[in-house]
Amino acid sequence: MRLGENPEKHLGSKNLIKNHRIIVVFYIPESNSDYYKELDLILDKCLESLTKTINFDSTSITLINNKSSPKINFIIDKYSQYIDKYVIYQENKGKVYALINELRSVFETFVTITDADILFYSGWESAVFNVFLKIPNAGAVSPIPLPYHCFHFNQSVFGINSIRNNIKFGKFVQDEDIDLYITGTNLPKLINRKTKYNWKQKQLILDVDGFKSVIGAYHVVTTFRKEQFRNVFTFPEMKFVNSYEDEFIDYLSDVNGLYRLSTINTFAYHIGNKVDTVMKNNIYDPSLIIDNKIFSSIKGFSKNPTFYIFLNRILGRFFIKFKWNK
Repeated sequence: MRLGENPEKHLGSKNLIKNHRIIVVFYIPESNSDYYKELDLILDKCLESLTKTINFDSTSITLINNKSSPKINFIIDKYSQYIDKYVIYQENKGKVYALINELRSVFETFVTITDADILFYSGWESAVFNVFLKIPNAGAVSPIPLPYHCFHFNQSVFGINSIRNNIKFGKFVQDEDIDLYITGTNLPKLINRKTKYNWKQKQLILDVDGFKSVIGAYHVVTTFRKEQFRNVFTFPEMKFVNSYEDEFIDYLSDVNGLYRLSTINTFAYHIGNKVDTVMKNNIYDPSLIIDNKIFSSIKGFSKNPTFYIFLNRILGRFFIKFKWNK
């Protein structure tokens, strides 16, 4: 039996939509495997770096726990005051299922997806959203320069920009930024190419009115315009498939005529699964936290006609094959 009326109905409280949501997905099982044993410490550092580098007036955090060990609960408790939403799955659904279940429903204009082994540097939000500000067709922006991913679902950027001479090939990313990424991933083969130059020697960048960004982004930590996830209903039937993100996430910017880019300088570090000195020595500067006024200056998503996108991608494919993949 109900007595009276719910007093919340008369409070007149309103929900507020922020500009940016960050989704952190993690799986840290109860395991004796050497691979997993330091991931709780790395998750702790990831969340510490996030909470010390973002502007909470404009940004919210979602955590997705993909059936992790109860031992991580004390870490989540440390940051509970900063977490807007906490999702717990009773079985490991796989990264893609967990992500797209959230990505397709966010209200915020921008959404960052990140693995739980990313260390964020002060100023990363400002650097990422400055790319969206300067390049309205940016659809995905990473705070780690990733030149080796320049051709990955990125035909749109090479079309009309090649004709306008907005694409440059040269030395733009510092060696230490490339080396830092290799240190975390332990994959030196990423810079190798079967061509004259490797990605450490020269990179492809987009130069629009003097503003430069690296062509290429990767889903390990990337900020997206959320509109590209609307009206997409494909379902990840498999829990674990190598490069499954390609099929459900990475291709969307390109088919919407948007660009996949990254910052020229490094604003995040891919730690991996082992604690290292880079992770231990990170220092935070609160003066570099983003001013949320920047969001009012960023142009909204305006999709070009489908026929234009189609032709531009064909043109981009031509330039990739005959001009830029050299």
